[in-house]
Amino acid sequence: MALDTTTDRPGAIEAAGVEYLPERARDSSPGNLCAVFLGANLTWTNVVFGAFAILFGLSFWQTLTSMAVGTAIGTLAVLPTAVIGPRTGTNMTVSSGAFFGIRGRFIGSFLALAIALGFAAVTVWTSGDALVAAAHRIFALPETNVVRGIGYAIVAALMVTVALYGHATIVAMQKIVVPVVGALMVAGVFAFAAGFSPGASSGEYALGSFWPTWTLCAVLFAAAPVSYGPTIGDYTRRISPIRFSDKQISLALGAGMFVGVLLPSMFGAYTALSFTNPTDSYLDDLVTAAPAWYVLPIVVISVLGGLSQGVLCIYASGLDLEGLAPQLKRTQTTIITAAVAIALLYVGVFVFDAVGSVTAMTVVLNAVITPWVAVLAVGALRSRTVGYDPVDLQAFAHGRRGGRYWFTRGWNIPAVAAWAAGSLFGVLAVNTTLYVGPLADIAAGVDLSTVGSAVLAVVVYLVVGAALGHRGEQSAMGQPLVEIA
Repeated sequence: MALDTTTDRPGAIEAAGVEYLPERARDSSPGNLCAVFLGANLTWTNVVFGAFAILFGLSFWQTLTSMAVGTAIGTLAVLPTAVIGPRTGTNMTVSSGAFFGIRGRFIGSFLALAIALGFAAVTVWTSGDALVAAAHRIFALPETNVVRGIGYAIVAALMVTVALYGHATIVAMQKIVVPVVGALMVAGVFAFAAGFSPGASSGEYALGSFWPTWTLCAVLFAAAPVSYGPTIGDYTRRISPIRFSDKQISLALGAGMFVGVLLPSMFGAYTALSFTNPTDSYLDDLVTAAPAWYVLPIVVISVLGGLSQGVLCIYASGLDLEGLAPQLKRTQTTIITAAVAIALLYVGVFVFDAVGSVTAMTVVLNAVITPWVAVLAVGALRSRTVGYDPVDLQAFAHGRRGGRYWFTRGWNIPAVAAWAAGSLFGVLAVNTTLYVGPLADIAAGVDLSTVGSAVLAVVVYLVVGAALGHRGEQSAMGQPLVEIA
């Protein structure tokens, strides 16, 4: 049954899941898309990544070049996928079946779940820690594990509540987050100006020398746009490809991603260099060094910034799990994935070293999601003039085999082989302070896990496709290949 647009309005629980959305339900716009990804990035997660670069030994200007290059690479990697959702009318992981196959799309679903759950945990950790540090300064509350646990629970509860309401409520929230948090971060520049020292650094590079450390930081900055790759379709699926052009949609996504990551990352690096006696906890140092008038803005950024990114992660994870378990409703899968994310958070913070865990998790996840995004980007570019079959894309939910995207028993071999090869290389080439892959030294310690995994995936995708006579590509481009097995 066709969905009515009234099911998607702020304050009402969204009725739609990952099923096909008809044209009359496409009530969003490129402006909404830009606001969503701009707001989602104005959070402590990206601020902390900027501070990490300083902690790892880079100066402010070195950090600035690293974040500009990394963010640009990550944004360009996902840009071609902006037009997939408007054409398929569903989220990105279900849409990936057009390139990976009806069963092959499970790769994207599992990757998207891992990314969403991991970053949801990181978001709650950073926002919760900032809240606790602010409460300690304002109310003299002790910074114990119990208090931290309560702070995490508050942020998580707010995050899950908004995610349950769904798309329209998330968009409305982001339109509040962008001006408020953006203005407060600009105010922070003045708050910490007195102690800012652009030429300073820790004097010791985390990976022993400049280029490996600079590249590690660039990979961290690239991870933010790339990590959103599986969630882009959650918002573009509600944009009409009839009323808006591919260029409008792509530019809106690119602006939201690039500016959204760059601004908070710069804020993190800027403030990290203003601390007189820095410790291992950036957020504690931020609250301690802040003038009294800026402590309350830190609380506001913690709540709104945490919501803005965490909500996207939890909402996406609910849709992805629904794609794997279509018998469940989106609200049910959202609650399940939220519980898992919160459990991961408590284990990561209270059992393992948070900074090392976050860095390693981010880089490793980036190494396996990048080749998947690369395959989608190539597929989208090659399918620009060809429509998608929304009925066949929903074959798994309907319990059907065969159809346009069935390929070889549900798997498109060139795409799956490309992702596997790229991911294997990426994981083996990772170079972090916690985990060093066996191929980490192939470029004198420079981390090639992200760029290398993407390039290898594209090459394998094209070569294997050519070797198989473009069998899979022809099926995806409108020549039905039905194989019942």
